[in-house]
Amino acid sequence: MATGMLYNIFVCFITGLTGIVVFNLLRRTRKEKNKTYSEGIDYFCLLFGLVWILTGLGVLFVWLDHPELDVFVFKWFTSPLIYIHLLPVFYYFTWSLFRERQKLRSFLNIVFTLIAALTILSFWKYGFARSEITYWGSTLVPNELTNNLFTFGIFLPALLFIIIELIRRFKKWKETGDSTERQLFGFNLGFLVYAITGFFDALASAQGWLMLLARIGSMLPPLIFYLFATLEDEKDSQI
Repeated sequence: MATGMLYNIFVCFITGLTGIVVFNLLRRTRKEKNKTYSEGIDYFCLLFGLVWILTGLGVLFVWLDHPELDVFVFKWFTSPLIYIHLLPVFYYFTWSLFRERQKLRSFLNIVFTLIAALTILSFWKYGFARSEITYWGSTLVPNELTNNLFTFGIFLPALLFIIIELIRRFKKWKETGDSTERQLFGFNLGFLVYAITGFFDALASAQGWLMLLARIGSMLPPLIFYLFATLEDEKDSQI
């Protein structure tokens, strides 16, 4: 059996466990320090962890010579969760950008939830293609409509929010020196790192060590979230 698949499985499982562990640490920190920033951060880490564990499980099935189980897991669990796991990101950004405009926040949350639902439905209806199994695993590619819905309806809007909010929080942090702004800047930095590593992971697409490096890099965002969530408040400020 291909050793590269074992490397892939190990990295996926460790990355997934990192997300789940950080989720639990964030929940504990939120309770102990009475943090009130959007819980989208917490639940993104949880769903992130589940995505990577399921991805590793799919590769494990291929390594065990049961590719049909890989297809089953990808169709009914991994792929839908990939489209869902970015919803907490939008919930975080609508909270951060439109905290005082509850109706607009609710409207945007509904819009992005509907887009994610449509993406999943298109995936189930029009399916996906499978490339040949390689030393590193297999590649399952959703249909063009699903890819376009995800790219233009979910990924690019999320990336736009990340860039806008990263610049906005950095400026406020430098102007005020406030620890709250520093913390929110750190959260946005974590999301940006995730977008970059996700982009390179998609480019690598089971093509070797670059894929593993991208997946190892995917461990960083939850750790960045935890780092900034637990930084001591310089002025005892609360979000």
